Amino acid sequence: MANESGISGPHISVAFMCEKILVERDGVMSFIRVVDRFTVPIFENLPPGVQLPKPVIQATLAVGMKAGSIGTGKFKITVKQQKPDGTPGTTQVQQVFFQGGEDIGNMLGFQMALPSPEEGLHWFDVYFEEALLTRVPMRVMHQTATPFQIPGLGPQ
Repeated sequence: MANESGISGPHISVAFMCEKILVERDGVMSFIRVVDRFTVPIFENLPPGVQLPKPVIQATLAVGMKAGSIGTGKFKITVKQQKPDGTPGTTQVQQVFFQGGEDIGNMLGFQMALPSPEEGLHWFDVYFEEALLTRVPMRVMHQTATPFQIPGLGPQ
């Protein structure tokens, strides 16, 4: 991104959803189960008195950036969720420190927990300070399930 003064950066190198990020002893990262669609079971016709916990999607938004020409300093990275109906969801903020060098970067992981997520396309907008850098989509699909698909609730 370039602003009025001609400064360019930071630049997005990656932005995606995954289950988790592993950081090995040597600092190398592994991204486990990269995914952009989640299927949430919706149970119907439950036996009387049976209540199931509400579904929760847990994922990590991985965001990698290269400094570009922004120089050295501490900056704010904000992720804002937009629900399928256009209303705002969760907002998370992290500080990132760039230490000069156009190719020097950072990898951030934003833990997401979405209880009872709405069906449809969710967007996660990534901001550097106040400027939008990128948007990451996540599709949630509801799938009707029956009690027979729940272990222990089927016919005995």
